[in-house]
Amino acid sequence: MTVDELIERAKRRLNAGQPQPHVWPDSEIDIGACVTDALRQLSERVMRDSELRAWLQQDYAVNLGANGESTDLLTATGSVTGQVGEIILEGMDFGLVRDAENNVLVPLMHYADFVRPQPTVYGYYLKKNRVVATRAKGVAVNSPADILSVLGPITITASFTPKNVSDVPLDLEDDLVGDLCDVVTRKIVNADAA
Repeated sequence: MTVDELIERAKRRLNAGQPQPHVWPDSEIDIGACVTDALRQLSERVMRDSELRAWLQQDYAVNLGANGESTDLLTATGSVTGQVGEIILEGMDFGLVRDAENNVLVPLMHYADFVRPQPTVYGYYLKKNRVVATRAKGVAVNSPADILSVLGPITITASFTPKNVSDVPLDLEDDLVGDLCDVVTRKIVNADAA
């Protein structure tokens, strides 16, 4: 589906059941301005739905620096779309992180947990703003000086917000049209209230 097709489908849905004259036929610019918001709304809703989540998830290969931390995650390129900056950082919580040896890393939510002793049968990772710090499997840690990085690059399976309408899977196109109509009507109601 192209942006023009998306806008046309949204106009038809917005006009459905409305009395004449229809107000939407001349609203391409207004509807088009809401496409990015609709893509974001769709991707966040899909990310939280366990039955739909896989439609908007992809792998990101991320290099590690000498300190065991990743590069900026917003510079990671998606394996499906080939786009940079689509990853939803919160979407990592619904995916997984693997090291170069294909070990699944366990998330730790707080830096204090990352530097204190944990079971050594697992490798760990910690999200720090837009980077990921890693901790190798099989290494006892009693202080920050004991931390060893996993072998990189790491692979992050995470949800993403498509930059292009054409990257939305066919099975989610109707959902995107609905989200676009929702965003457009919300903006109009808010504008009328102001």
